[in-house]
Amino acid sequence: MSPSESKKVLDVGAEINPNGDRGLQLIDSYPWKNNLHAINLSSEHINRIKNFYPQVDARIGDACQLPWPDKYFDIVYCNAVIEHLGSFSNQKKMAQEILRVGKTWFVTTPNRWYPFEFHLRLPLVTWFPGNLYLRAGRICSYCHIKKKYVFGRNRKDLRLMTSKELKLCFPQGNIIKQRITFMAETLIALGGDKLSYS
Repeated sequence: MSPSESKKVLDVGAEINPNGDRGLQLIDSYPWKNNLHAINLSSEHINRIKNFYPQVDARIGDACQLPWPDKYFDIVYCNAVIEHLGSFSNQKKMAQEILRVGKTWFVTTPNRWYPFEFHLRLPLVTWFPGNLYLRAGRICSYCHIKKKYVFGRNRKDLRLMTSKELKLCFPQGNIIKQRITFMAETLIALGGDKLSYS
């Protein structure tokens, strides 16, 4: 996407690591922080960003109602956030907002059909029909805060996406199936006004 010092970039769902490890998120490594904007529902995440990077325009807000005018950003970046909106209608709303405010966009989400669910940290549950993977996660799933598997955890926010659903959300762009292992773990929606891609 060829970012440069003059380009305005939005990080949707931006956060930095609470333990102080820098360099693991876009916001840590992006060199031109004066033109970097961040939005997250969590005041905790936004306050942490403001403390570490006061030059970043960090705002508390909803990705389904972005507070910027049309085509305000040269690049909208969103890494593994769209699957946390709970419903396909909310996912479409977020996509419409990204398309509205961004000239180009880069949106990632885990592949619904990959045979390991990274949020729940359970194998094969993604192959269950419908939302049965969430029911399996209520029985037992991994809690990254407690750093252990727990029982009875309800993930109402989680809704994994297929490549077809991501294409419905971003019809003007390409859907890339990013693979490191035997099949695509991650889906990427990539597109925009002047972006060339293959």
